[in-house]
Amino acid sequence: MWRPRRMSEVTPESLIFLELLKPAPEVLVLGTGAQVQPLPQSLHDYLRGIGVRLELLDSRNATGYFNVLNDEGRAVVGALLMCDPDARMPEQMPEQKEPLWDRPSIMQRSGVV
Repeated sequence: MWRPRRMSEVTPESLIFLELLKPAPEVLVLGTGAQVQPLPQSLHDYLRGIGVRLELLDSRNATGYFNVLNDEGRAVVGALLMCDPDARMPEQMPEQKEPLWDRPSIMQRSGVV
């Protein structure tokens, strides 16, 4: 649901959600698309001001690094830019299907119910 598609669209306003998360994230893994791109000083200052450490990587490597930190139990947030910023993006999310664990038959088979 994060909407920036290019580094120029990554602003303190686009990252305001970081201030709403509980527990507060200690690390933001920012994937900058197909290649690592520099971050404006205003974003460095913003992240420092809210106490979030930044890891800046291309989006492919950012995904893997996010997974490593998450597996370690770190309070980490991943924000990834698409490798192709001009690719079509769905304006509506697909309809959510019923999760498997809500189905009574599966829960009964597993002995949960």
